[in-house]
Amino acid sequence: MKISPLVRPREVTAWDGDEVAAFDQGRKDILVMDRPPLPGIAETVTPARVQYWRSSVTVGTAEARAAEALGELCIANPVLAEDIVGLSRSFLAQFGVDEASLRVEVVDKQSCPKFHCDYVRVRLVTTYHGPTTEYVHIDAPEDVLAAPLFALVFLKGHQHPAHADAVHHRSPGVPPGGKRLCVILDV
Repeated sequence: MKISPLVRPREVTAWDGDEVAAFDQGRKDILVMDRPPLPGIAETVTPARVQYWRSSVTVGTAEARAAEALGELCIANPVLAEDIVGLSRSFLAQFGVDEASLRVEVVDKQSCPKFHCDYVRVRLVTTYHGPTTEYVHIDAPEDVLAAPLFALVFLKGHQHPAHADAVHHRSPGVPPGGKRLCVILDV
């Protein structure tokens, strides 16, 4: 898989960089950005291996890491691979870092049932298939919200200088026989 040579690796191309910069500098702990679905995801998740894959990612290793992750998970979807590369490179550019943690997961059960905040600066979660990230505002914990499928969910963590501890999140339950595919980037 090759990324278009017109895409420079240090540009934010996967989302509106100004909107995410305002989130990063602002007081809100969560930003949910809708985006259109990718084609062919369900068909490639059905035979996928239930497993977590984790590695560090840089601009230069994004393509190799995406291919490695999807290979390990037995997912053959070049559009998904290209999306992971774009998200990784945009995440690195958006937050001005050379390296981030990349996790690609196919799960068949709830992996983290408690609402929490992570010890990171910023986390990006996007769910491609199955139930999506759930979150609550601390001042209304009875109102459990779920991100839209394919949405980009940016969450400030304890290491963020403007973290207000106002939103906690968790992974959702997965129905019996179902699977969830998500990508997580942390800095």
